[in-house]
Amino acid sequence: MSSEQIIQQAANWLTRLHDEDVSEAERRAFEAWCQADPRHGVAIERMRGLWGSFDTVPAQPARIALKRAFPTPRARGAQVVGLLGVLLCGWLSLEHMPVWMADQRTGVGERRQIALADGSQLQLNSNSAVDVKFDGHQRVIELLQGELWVDVAKDAQRPFVVRTNQGTATALGTRYLVKRAADGSTLVTVIESTVAVKGQASESVKVTAGQRSVVDHGRAQPPQPIGNADADAWTRGLLKVNDQPLTEVLQTLASYRHGLLRFDAAALGDMRVSGVFKLDDTSAALSALADNLPIQVEYFTDLLVVVKPR
Repeated sequence: MSSEQIIQQAANWLTRLHDEDVSEAERRAFEAWCQADPRHGVAIERMRGLWGSFDTVPAQPARIALKRAFPTPRARGAQVVGLLGVLLCGWLSLEHMPVWMADQRTGVGERRQIALADGSQLQLNSNSAVDVKFDGHQRVIELLQGELWVDVAKDAQRPFVVRTNQGTATALGTRYLVKRAADGSTLVTVIESTVAVKGQASESVKVTAGQRSVVDHGRAQPPQPIGNADADAWTRGLLKVNDQPLTEVLQTLASYRHGLLRFDAAALGDMRVSGVFKLDDTSAALSALADNLPIQVEYFTDLLVVVKPR
């Protein structure tokens, strides 16, 4: 069954459960549906989370209109949950739907370490999602969004592969990072040993410790040295930069913040940064940047921050 079908079924069940005349038999059927497939329970819980967040939305015109159309909480619940499935199926495009139903995922500003069944260690960066597909022949991590770090356990009989829409990164050793960049490319950075990086439309290239390869338009580029960059500092909650463009630093900080961090890249383009910043306190990082560079940081709300030249 497709993810879209599961989401629609989940919406139908929640709609039915909000009806006053729901029977005990229907409740038992719902519990059986939840237990029939692990994905069913995941869809229900995530949809309940979205539905629950509705009551925290400020009294904006759309919410006021909804309350007027459906005066009682029960009527409003039945109608909104029914619409939720339709809206989600439209919003969750072929790109977003797998992320919403991913085996493992992190929210904005969250990092998570995961022990895999084979003994490998996986860590997800902020706003990332993966599917884990292990069988008797291979170990595959589908990186659906964001960035991961992996320390691979040895298993000569089962290759360890990280796959994105651009290609694959197969471990020939242990530790490496894979990132799906905002521009659609995939970045593979090797911390230890060697990784074979292969684009969908190219031969594989070997990337060794201290090197990085970019896979774009299905082609793996020749590896380039990363110099003294601490590429996996984020796994320790740090952003370490050495003479890096300010705009790149702001983009990284923005990926750890809820809401919007806005700036004019052209106006800030010639500014560069060196330093160490805590990713768990991006406001402190922005304050430190403002103390050391000719910029000002303006907070219009907690969800809207603007950085501009002073």
